[in-house]
Amino acid sequence: MRFDRVARHSPLTRKNRFGNTGIAGAVGAGIGLLLGGRLVRTYDWRTEWSIPAPLPVVYEALTSRSAVREWWPSMELVEDGGGDELRAGSTVDFRVHQAPEVARLAPPFEIHCLYTDVEPERRLREVVSGDLSGVLETLFDEVPAGTRVTFIWYVRVTKPVLNLLGYVAGRVYRHSHDSVMREGEERLRQYCARRTGA
Repeated sequence: MRFDRVARHSPLTRKNRFGNTGIAGAVGAGIGLLLGGRLVRTYDWRTEWSIPAPLPVVYEALTSRSAVREWWPSMELVEDGGGDELRAGSTVDFRVHQAPEVARLAPPFEIHCLYTDVEPERRLREVVSGDLSGVLETLFDEVPAGTRVTFIWYVRVTKPVLNLLGYVAGRVYRHSHDSVMREGEERLRQYCARRTGA
């Protein structure tokens, strides 16, 4: 017993106890500084779709609430406030469903889009907020085979846990994004084919 008391209160034991606490505190403070806003993950993704349909049909499909609801289930439109046509000043809320592999790790993203700049049949610009924050630009070009639609996302994940998950599983997020976009392209092709009777 006496030996334990001496060992517990020896100068060497005190130094180790404070040294470990100091190291742990320094590591914790360093991680806190690093994560406190400096590790916000941003995503700058570009996707091009080739739709074998006339530009006016494709544009209408992407700027009509009822059309989007019909052809793109992964971009679930959850808010109906406003007219059917999406134009400058329009707002819309989406629940973005992840690819099945990601859905086990992360729930659907909830995003709010404000259409800030609309050039009919040329360009849409949306400010995105909610679980994602940033900008989406959608560009429309007539091409010999129909219409090219280019989506340019520049966003960050706002929920800290999902943001950190992006560092661990960035490829999984990219796969989910690509999966949702591939589904969108295929479903838009089918929608436009029905609209044009092709």
